[in-house]
Amino acid sequence: METGIGTDGSAAAELLRAQEMSRYHIAQDDPDPKLRLLAQLAVKATGMDIGGITLIHHAYAAVVTGAGIAPQRLDRSDAICSHAVDAQSAFFEVPDLHAAPRFVTRQFPEMRHYAAATLFGRRGYVLGTLWVMSCAPGRLDESQRLLLQGLGRLAVDALEMYYYDGTTGMHNRTALVQQVQDKVALADASDVLVGYIDLTGFHQINEIHGRDTGDYLLAEFAHRLQRWIGADGMAGHFGGDRFGFALEGPVSSERLDALRLAIDAPCSLPDSRLHALSARIGIVREALPTRLSAGALFDMAETAAAMIGAMHGFSVVREYGGVLRDRSRMLQALVEVLEDAPGAGELTVFYQPQVNFGDGSLIGFEALARWRHPQLGMVPAQTFVALAESSGHCFELDMRIARMVCRMVRRWRDAGLPAVPVSLNLSRASLVNPRLPDAVAALLAEHGLPGASLEVEVTEGQLLDAPQALHACVEALRALGLRIAIDDFGIGYSNLDAIATLRFDRLKVDRRFVHGVADSDTTASLFQLIQGVARVSGAELLCEGLEREKDLDWLRQHHAYCVQGWYFCKAEPAERAEHMLRGWQGRLCETAPRADLRSLFV
Repeated sequence: METGIGTDGSAAAELLRAQEMSRYHIAQDDPDPKLRLLAQLAVKATGMDIGGITLIHHAYAAVVTGAGIAPQRLDRSDAICSHAVDAQSAFFEVPDLHAAPRFVTRQFPEMRHYAAATLFGRRGYVLGTLWVMSCAPGRLDESQRLLLQGLGRLAVDALEMYYYDGTTGMHNRTALVQQVQDKVALADASDVLVGYIDLTGFHQINEIHGRDTGDYLLAEFAHRLQRWIGADGMAGHFGGDRFGFALEGPVSSERLDALRLAIDAPCSLPDSRLHALSARIGIVREALPTRLSAGALFDMAETAAAMIGAMHGFSVVREYGGVLRDRSRMLQALVEVLEDAPGAGELTVFYQPQVNFGDGSLIGFEALARWRHPQLGMVPAQTFVALAESSGHCFELDMRIARMVCRMVRRWRDAGLPAVPVSLNLSRASLVNPRLPDAVAALLAEHGLPGASLEVEVTEGQLLDAPQALHACVEALRALGLRIAIDDFGIGYSNLDAIATLRFDRLKVDRRFVHGVADSDTTASLFQLIQGVARVSGAELLCEGLEREKDLDWLRQHHAYCVQGWYFCKAEPAERAEHMLRGWQGRLCETAPRADLRSLFV
């Protein structure tokens, strides 16, 4: 295999490799659960005692995840994996460490047998190793070596997916936030400017011209952003039509004007037509050193962007500062709408259908909150839900939405419509609130509904937040008959232990493992791993974010029939959801073909 550094171990080559490794900075308290699963599989498949994934940086070795050991940082000179990296071979093994004293380490003095698959990144650089160790000397057989190397390739794929956006080739949010955090911690400059870009009008491109054209436009915008940011800045793709960037030192208004012009310049589409985009650009300037994290700075910039109103076809930059006053007014308006004060607007619920295209059935809805504000229009859920969470109003908001859903489900049942469960997204604070089970029980009794009418979604990240309180609430909800779903599976920060201790009925695969699954072997492999978790857990697998027929055909071939996404229908008001139920009512005894099933949602 050709590699990105020479085998002579020259300082220049190592510097290039070290620069590449800066892209893979994993926080020890924030490991990817897929990497931990691969380490566990490696230990089990080889019959060894411990194992892990180690990334070799310029001055240290980082055990980013492990089976039988905790993540930790080691001096590079004391890490056996450094020898594997220096060897530049695909497989490295020491049958008896005690017979080769130069390999013995302070961290694992009792270990005798070491074997590792070297991790080569897509650009050829050696990243580190997937390794296993045993207290007894020995050798892996050929099948074990091949399996370890295969798991190593999956580890590289997981690393690439964790840090990179395939559409634009840029850092994803995780990687960019970590890069900026390193810069903020070093405080080499006097200040930093962090920005958040929300493109407008992008969804129409996908709807009118198709996903491929949309991806082309995203790549073009990424190129413009990289060209504008230059060598002294950092930029990344946060998903969809959202981007982030950071610059050190003073940033002039002229430079920000240049960003607006770069965004507003018409772009030539593949069919030679021109299309113009604009953007809401939020920025925050922060003097260094600062106590604020990079994540907090990006959240502040996003808040500034979200506060931008009418665009009139041109990009607008808004700085976080006076936004605090806007936030205060928004919070007051939210309190008023929760109190049904006149002039505060109204909360409403949209419903996105969930279907089983294998048997042509409608299997449920996901309830999504909306706020119709008299001045701001339709306020996106992520804005007011985050505001409710940060101000302590999330339980009140969640119960208001749950009441509206129960009222609507009761109406549908009274009309003789099919009974399908409706899924609720509850905040972390609500899921650990001991009042939640009694409040839900009261709502069910008030509306005369069985518990099975509702489903509660728990994200992976929530599983590690106050796990005892959360598990107690979840079990109490299950006792009421509610279904439990694990949401956004594959992108959170939970581990297999946490999932194994929580009983759940449905596993919702995040969109990034569904969209494009037909085109990517890596995505397909990771999807099948998640599918295996659902199968072992005895849970229904629901695929979120289905948008392409090509992906639907792939899911059919792999017997994953339950889906949710724009391919069938976007989230719609309650009246439209009722129309869908009436349309499906006449098909309960039929096996509808796919085209007929889609017609239900027209």
